Amino acid sequence: MSHTVKDAWTLYQELKLPSLKKPRTDLQVWQMHLAPYLADKELTVIKSVDVLRLRAKIEAKQLSPQSVHHVLALLRRLLHRAIEWDMYPGPLPAFDMPKVQNDRTRFLTMEEAAFLLLELQKRSELWHDISLFALSTGLRSGEIFNLLPEHINIATKTIAVMDTKSDNRVVPLNTAALEIASSYMKRNTSSYLFTTIYGNKIQFAGKVYRSAVKACNLNNGIVDRRQRVVFHTLRHTFASWLVQGGFPLAVVSRLLGHSDIKMTMRYSHLAPQQGQEAVSYIDKYMQSFTRSTV
Repeated sequence: MSHTVKDAWTLYQELKLPSLKKPRTDLQVWQMHLAPYLADKELTVIKSVDVLRLRAKIEAKQLSPQSVHHVLALLRRLLHRAIEWDMYPGPLPAFDMPKVQNDRTRFLTMEEAAFLLLELQKRSELWHDISLFALSTGLRSGEIFNLLPEHINIATKTIAVMDTKSDNRVVPLNTAALEIASSYMKRNTSSYLFTTIYGNKIQFAGKVYRSAVKACNLNNGIVDRRQRVVFHTLRHTFASWLVQGGFPLAVVSRLLGHSDIKMTMRYSHLAPQQGQEAVSYIDKYMQSFTRSTV
């Protein structure tokens, strides 16, 4: 019996999708991009040229390189699992993945951050506090929205960040973050730390945050989406301010929960003086040398 790509997806949906953190992403990719082109194609006849044609079709939709990467990555996972589940013998067709340069580098100045927080305060106390908490901790949006009161330790002024993209970690809280956490712990004792006005879990930064950014004109004239101010910009701002303040990249990396310090190196250009200070430090040892000893 010859299995189709749809057969592989059906089994993947049953066995793997429920365990994913964001199953909706794979579901949407399948429904919008893979199913229309490959659902009825037999696994045994899929060749590299079929993947190239698929890529051409989805790139014609003017999707971002990251979105194209998601589509091809899901196809590769389906084919790999199909081989693992003895649905067909393989081999996997060879194809290149698009290179993704999706790193956001924009961060807020002190003045921009103050302006944004003031605008948020006018619109929503909740989103002002969430945004200030993000600026104070550098947490990802998902990490913030998954926080439970039990993750906060008022005595040690720390927060346990669980179920993250990398390893779980403990992050210290500054005065602003501690006051916000303490306040919301009193309000939400049996649910998430931050919730909607109806007590529901917050899924993402929505209309209030975007409207405040727009009111502050923070994205005026910006074409490159990587330079646009979004909620994730608050995390970049936290890291950028620390590096500009002279704190070691290793410390910043640990606070951000980066799995590899290479991810933190994107901020190294913000503290070029650290390299000069480092080599200048050696001068005091050089002074003990004379020309005759060199």
